[in-house]
Amino acid sequence: MRIFPLSQNQPGQQPVDCRDVARNAVFPPGLTAEMIAADPYAFRPEWVDPKTFWDGLEKVLAANPTVGPTDAAMADQARNLIALRKSDASYKDLLDRAALNADVSLHASSRYEQVGVDAGNGWQRQENGGVWGSDWFGRAQAAVIYIMVNDHREAIYSLRGTDAKGALLEGRNTYTMTFPKDGLPPMDRSRGGFWSLTMYDKDYFMLAKSPNGRTNIGTVSLDANELKFAPDGSLIITIANAQPADAVTRANWLPAPEGQFALIVRAYVPTQSVQNGSYKLPNVERAAVSTTVGRQQ
Repeated sequence: MRIFPLSQNQPGQQPVDCRDVARNAVFPPGLTAEMIAADPYAFRPEWVDPKTFWDGLEKVLAANPTVGPTDAAMADQARNLIALRKSDASYKDLLDRAALNADVSLHASSRYEQVGVDAGNGWQRQENGGVWGSDWFGRAQAAVIYIMVNDHREAIYSLRGTDAKGALLEGRNTYTMTFPKDGLPPMDRSRGGFWSLTMYDKDYFMLAKSPNGRTNIGTVSLDANELKFAPDGSLIITIANAQPADAVTRANWLPAPEGQFALIVRAYVPTQSVQNGSYKLPNVERAAVSTTVGRQQ
């Protein structure tokens, strides 16, 4: 994403040399290009620091003295706890420990294999995504996992970190998702709707490294005629770290990292059947492993 003055605006796309921009990047204090090359997560921000949670919360409440009606009770409770923490060293120690424990519990519960409600066939979703109201826990979980969440009437996110049998998804295995004929996620294409099945690594924050550059499969792949349908009209997507030998399977291959991974289906401008849950995504089935047993002579 590039920002430039309006005076430089021109019709059409403006080319950008990404490598040249990267060479002139300015990193935050204490962070270098070498550090990021060694650990791509080195720049990952910690949105909420549990060690300074109460001090940060006090500043936020002071900067936002008026809150909506659904947040008023929580804001009043927060102000009371902040005052209590200031009143006595024992209360300060107690509430500081509570913030640390709550942060651990929140992160432990905010994983793709368990966030949200059952959406069928092993998928999960937050039914009130983007419109949480007083569901502060659901909002906090979304803040841990996502950068932002659209209103669920604009976009629905179906996610999972396990296969059809409940085992964690691992790149050493091969999985398939079979969409039956005319069974692809129904989006409102007349209003720009589209869907994508995206691969994430075990940290649920970054796209997994891909040997063929593909990190998702969806409407864009279909529009580009990249995918191969079976004779019966179904579409079988193969998910694995190893590249398939068969040409058709390889065309429908979504590369996975070597270790644990997670999947998200983003449905933008979903039709009513997606919104009300009557449309079900296919399960993620682990392929059987065939072995040949030899006999020593």
